[in-house]
Amino acid sequence: MVKGALSLGLLVVFGVTSIWSLLAGLNIKSTPGIPWSFLAMAVVLWLFWKYMNGSGPPVSTRGTRREWLRAGPVPEKKRVIGYMAAGLFGITLLELIVLTTRLIDFTPGQVDQIERASAYPAITVIALMLMASLVAGVVEEIGFRGVMQRPLELAYGPSIGITVTAFVFALIHLPNATIAPHIIPIFFAGSLGWGLLAYLNESIRPGIVVHFLVDAVAFFWAWLNLDTAKSLGSESIIRDGFDAVFLIQLLFFGASVFVFIALLRRLRG
Repeated sequence: MVKGALSLGLLVVFGVTSIWSLLAGLNIKSTPGIPWSFLAMAVVLWLFWKYMNGSGPPVSTRGTRREWLRAGPVPEKKRVIGYMAAGLFGITLLELIVLTTRLIDFTPGQVDQIERASAYPAITVIALMLMASLVAGVVEEIGFRGVMQRPLELAYGPSIGITVTAFVFALIHLPNATIAPHIIPIFFAGSLGWGLLAYLNESIRPGIVVHFLVDAVAFFWAWLNLDTAKSLGSESIIRDGFDAVFLIQLLFFGASVFVFIALLRRLRG
């Protein structure tokens, strides 16, 4: 069960994201002024969603696909708290990334990618960043918090399912040259949070929405504030000492974590 869930989850994630990488690369090389890859990938995501939700052959796996997708609506009694918790977790993750840049001298690798992409027409950059965010939100939540985590939960319980999925999620980012190894723990913590939300909400929908928004906000902020984004890693408190801004950021992060945990307890009922 473990090997099957891990393999299928990774196959889903790498398969669909590889399609996006191919389409985006072809778009940039052929017609950078026309972001046709956005529409093409939107069709791929729609077909992917339909299939995972039980459409298409084989008929024998339709129920399993739908069960593992876990994409039904959040139960009404949990809906408001569930989306509030997901939104707050997204904010907390962004705060954690900012705090990490104050602790360690590094610039997130995506900033370099966005700087290179800025050479292309704005409409293309906007379309690519929106679709990259959507692919991350949809595919990673389906692949990790759905296809991988759900069968592990059913077989071994939520604690093992969520933790194993988070461990794998962090591991697959190790060879990614665009990610500083110092922030790998953020991926582990992020997956734990998204996993808890999927389990307690009984749905990956809040995770998809907020995951998309977190990535989109980060991408667009970096694109519109490139100089500031590149300087984030140059203000290390370890080298330069504590300052009032860092302390405020730390307090805000602590408060966010406290409220998030309280919302999770409400979801558990």
